[in-house]
Amino acid sequence: MNDLEPSTVLTRDDIEESIAAFTDADWLRLRFAAQCYAIYPVEPDELVQEALCRAIAGSRKCPRKVGVVRFVAEAIRSIAHDELQKVENQRDELSIHDETIENVDAITPRERDSTAEARMITNEQYQETENRLLELFDGDDESQLIVLGMLSGTEGAELQQITGLDQTGFSSKRRYVRRKINIAIENGFIL
Repeated sequence: MNDLEPSTVLTRDDIEESIAAFTDADWLRLRFAAQCYAIYPVEPDELVQEALCRAIAGSRKCPRKVGVVRFVAEAIRSIAHDELQKVENQRDELSIHDETIENVDAITPRERDSTAEARMITNEQYQETENRLLELFDGDDESQLIVLGMLSGTEGAELQQITGLDQTGFSSKRRYVRRKINIAIENGFIL
């Protein structure tokens, strides 16, 4: 992406203005993306911070036709993938001169819990499910925010504040979202 014409990408000022204008919903979307892709030892907040730093520094270029929230979310995915590759490529080392090891021939390398590819497939499936859930509430921003909040673990007063609803409206909307999701699951639309 770095070989794009300067006129086809956002400037540093454009990026900074867009980030300053992020809504609570935009931040929730980025936090959710980071939680989907974060792997040990990288924390979700670190992914968001790194993606924002790279966007502002210009090491990642945002095309003018791409929204900054989407661009940062894709940068989060890319950075997480790079970090995952680093973790996968680390070797476990064991000194064969360790005096506590009695039978060196019996040592077998430990198997990884899952491969980078398997985790990326799982993340893609999770993203597809998120997209289907958001489709259910197309045009209903408050319901979509509640879905994103539920998926990212944001609940209660914090999520209510993000939606801008009063307590009664929020409780009613959350029940509506849960019922609609349950019906979609029963009909095979999701999962």
